[in-house]
Amino acid sequence: MRNHMFGFTLQESLFLGFCSLLILSTKLLLRLNLKMPGHSMFFLILFLLLAALCVRKPWSATMAAVMAGLLGMFTGSGKLGPLGLVSYVLPALVVDFCVPFLRRSRKNLLAFAFAGFLAAGARAPVSLFSEWMVGMDLQVLMLSTAIKTGSGMVFGALGALPVPALLTKLEARGLLPTNPNNSGAAS
Repeated sequence: MRNHMFGFTLQESLFLGFCSLLILSTKLLLRLNLKMPGHSMFFLILFLLLAALCVRKPWSATMAAVMAGLLGMFTGSGKLGPLGLVSYVLPALVVDFCVPFLRRSRKNLLAFAFAGFLAAGARAPVSLFSEWMVGMDLQVLMLSTAIKTGSGMVFGALGALPVPALLTKLEARGLLPTNPNNSGAAS
């Protein structure tokens, strides 16, 4: 298959677009009133890990996050504006850096939970900066960021747990190649 923009085939680009659309739609449609901050990290980490591990090319999760952030910015769904794009990209960068380790330990749920935990924690600078720009007191700023980030990290770890089972199901159905050297979904 011919490679398109950024080295992704059309099939891989469509899958990344699908993941980015799912990231945004779950955030918009499943506005769960859990009274807990950070619960949107569950779906963000889940779909970023799926994007990175199914496409199997460098920067797959980041590409899906950029598409989700741009789509969110253009539709006006985020309250952070351009910082919303950064809030998607920072966890995606962590996911992309964790992917080589996760490929080697596909059955290790603790490794996936730790990767989700780290990726969700990468959103802390955006929370700090956005609340600092509002003029929040330093003590309240630190406490608020710690609560939001800590809760988001727990949800991020929980969102990473179903990924190994989903990858196994996709491979069993023939939607992913079983050979890790082969990239993309099976034709």
